[in-house]
Amino acid sequence: MRILMLSDFYPPFIGGMERHVQTLSHELVRRGHHVAVATLQRKGSPSFEEDEGVQVHRLTGWNQVLTAFYEDQDRQFHPPLPDPGVMAGLRHVLDLERPDIVHARRWMLYSFAGLKAWSGAKLVVTLHDYGLFCPTLTYLHDGQTCMGPGYIKCIHCASSQYKGVKATLLTTGLKLSSYLHRYVDKYIAVSSAVRDASIIGTGRPPKPIEVVPTFIPDSAVDEASHIERPPFLPPTDNYILFVGRQTASKGLDVLLEAYTELSDLAPLVLMLTEYSGDMPRLFPAGVTVIRNVPHAQVMAGWMHCAVGVVPSIWPEPFPQVAIEAMACGKPVVASAVGGICDMVIDGVSGLLVEPGNVSALREALRALLSDPARRAQMGMIGRQRSQLFTVSTVANRIERIYAELLGDSEKGDLKALEQSLLT
Repeated sequence: MRILMLSDFYPPFIGGMERHVQTLSHELVRRGHHVAVATLQRKGSPSFEEDEGVQVHRLTGWNQVLTAFYEDQDRQFHPPLPDPGVMAGLRHVLDLERPDIVHARRWMLYSFAGLKAWSGAKLVVTLHDYGLFCPTLTYLHDGQTCMGPGYIKCIHCASSQYKGVKATLLTTGLKLSSYLHRYVDKYIAVSSAVRDASIIGTGRPPKPIEVVPTFIPDSAVDEASHIERPPFLPPTDNYILFVGRQTASKGLDVLLEAYTELSDLAPLVLMLTEYSGDMPRLFPAGVTVIRNVPHAQVMAGWMHCAVGVVPSIWPEPFPQVAIEAMACGKPVVASAVGGICDMVIDGVSGLLVEPGNVSALREALRALLSDPARRAQMGMIGRQRSQLFTVSTVANRIERIYAELLGDSEKGDLKALEQSLLT
């Protein structure tokens, strides 16, 4: 098959979605498919390069005219409307690559939709978040899980996150572009939480959404085993580990409050990737803070910790850090919200607690820190369960979806293989 991935960003720009697209692309190339990626141009990046067999095309869009509206100049995402500049670049890429399947993420699908009939390709859209209908991507309203979109409601909600007229522009663009959802041949959601929330945005009548989780590389654990123990880690393997952005939505303030009565049991290590002004610059005693850690060292951190913690207070679509911890044989204490509930089995591979509940988080951590045997049992089960979330397993499901759209009955038989792996 000839496959074209659409993604706002691609490595060397690193994030969860970018790593997902790159890892899946490499795996599909390994399986003999022709894979190309169309992504947005970033300063200093070549307009074309080959990445381990993946043809990477970087496109210049009209979004650059809207530079004043972007808070992060290095992360100028595709707007929720067709971008004529991106469409022109995509036409060239489509003519060159001749894909059978176009697999889009987030709002780049709108620039392809108008070219779909001309290209003859099938369109698959993976929902990594709530961006099909939510301008903030978070599915939160007044700090709580949203009950559904509404035009004025979304503008007011988005205004709390975006400055000036940006909230109105994004909300209006998303509403105007919703008619383009009819061109999607197959929707995939990374978790049941994303599926259930997004079904309203697929059109009338709603289109089905298949849950296919994101994944980690099969070699992720090997990354850690081939490097020395990072010197910034505590000297013994009894610490709590948090990995993520330094934002309130990640529940970091909840974790720090819970930790005030746990410092005598274990150190707390925070591997942070970004700073947000609403979070503390000073941390209590017993807390080690490391920023922008290479991924191999993150995996080494999971290998040596006692417990992983994912205390998010928003409905995270699919936090890969939980899978990384499980793959390294560590139990996870996490909030029972969003895609986390698809990953961590409460009382079996970890403990789930009410999001934002400081005392519940504290007592769950205390229970595992005080019971090494229980930690080991949960860690073993978690390691086994993590095999459901490796690229070699998930790529089987992606391949089957592509094949079914193209009417390839032989590859459609991969569905039976996938079902056997999940039962």
